[in-house]
Amino acid sequence: MTPQEEHNRDVVLKAIKALSDHDIDGFMSYHTEDMTSLEPFYPDPIPRDQLIVLLHQWVNTYPDAKIVTQRIYVEGDIVAVENLVSGTFENDFLGEKATGRSYQTREAVFFELENGKIKAERIYIDRKHIAEQLGTSSEGE
Repeated sequence: MTPQEEHNRDVVLKAIKALSDHDIDGFMSYHTEDMTSLEPFYPDPIPRDQLIVLLHQWVNTYPDAKIVTQRIYVEGDIVAVENLVSGTFENDFLGEKATGRSYQTREAVFFELENGKIKAERIYIDRKHIAEQLGTSSEGE
């Protein structure tokens, strides 16, 4: 692994830790100002300001949410991770009523870095699997 690849890996791992700790400002500090995120709840990538709102909603919805990185792969400015994500649905989210039930699932995230910061991220997660665990209907549809 090159020094730049090591740096990119470290940036992504620090960003994930910040998000798992519910430190949204810390998480966003590892991103460029013009970054985008392809989220499972939207058909197209969303800009930074919309991601910040979504993340605040997410940590409010799942106050015990955790993200644990299981695997990480780095090639140049691309970092791919497999995470284990879990949380308890304590507060309503995007029109879905909270159930008090918990979920645990794997996600894959691809990060593209530019000048040592995250420029784009693409998140892939099985929303149907989450909906089944939480006892909801719309997340998987």
